[in-house]
Amino acid sequence: MTTEEVYEKACEIIAFAGDSKSYSMEAIQNAEEGDFAAAEECFQSADKALQTAHNLHTDLLVVEARDLGCVPVNMMLIHASNHLTAAELTRDFAERLVTVYKTRS
Repeated sequence: MTTEEVYEKACEIIAFAGDSKSYSMEAIQNAEEGDFAAAEECFQSADKALQTAHNLHTDLLVVEARDLGCVPVNMMLIHASNHLTAAELTRDFAERLVTVYKTRS
């Protein structure tokens, strides 16, 4: 796998993870406003984006597992992994907050 291919995949992971984080934050905003149906729609969009980012990341792991050393590690790939982790945490945290808003309304 070339450095350019890894860079491209990393950018895709960052984009989808960023979308997921945005949808998760939007879900919190909707819950703050009492619109739990909209919050749920945001979670569905967040999950779809997160799944896409996760699949892209997993694809790179599978390539690496089949041929050790063939995926050149660079700062962009590390950055993408960080974004993926942040998106997963944001999604989990947002769900907890929405639950709190639901129980208090």
